[in-house]
Amino acid sequence: MAKRKPRKPMSKQAQHARLVNRWLPGLVLTARSSTGLDTDGDPILAISYRRQGGAVGDIARAKLQHEILNWQHHWLVTVFVECKAPKGEHYTDSTEFEAYGVRLNDLAELVRPELDNIQNQANPNHYKDHGWQAEILPNRKQEKGRAA
Repeated sequence: MAKRKPRKPMSKQAQHARLVNRWLPGLVLTARSSTGLDTDGDPILAISYRRQGGAVGDIARAKLQHEILNWQHHWLVTVFVECKAPKGEHYTDSTEFEAYGVRLNDLAELVRPELDNIQNQANPNHYKDHGWQAEILPNRKQEKGRAA
């Protein structure tokens, strides 16, 4: 039997591409009015991971920060208002939409009208908190690769 050739080591660029393709789809960013704004006036984002249900480690977050902020993604955005009735029941009103090829910084322009609309529909006497959640969805190329 012929001896296999040793596998070439992956380049740094290929390693990074593998990391990006593995971690970005399923990443969920959540902004709430109750968590406040950072020094630049942008909402403070909580980052979690849909598939594992846990938090994303600091190392992975630091390595992917450029890709999260500056790359265009396919997003599933949920805009929500949390309310509390006088009897103590909590309920949420929400709406979802998809945004294709949008950077995170440009997502706020799409979220604002939806957030205003859903806040106007909520009972102001029951209003407690509002915010939005954006999940990075796999692009078409990644979907085809997973289906195969």
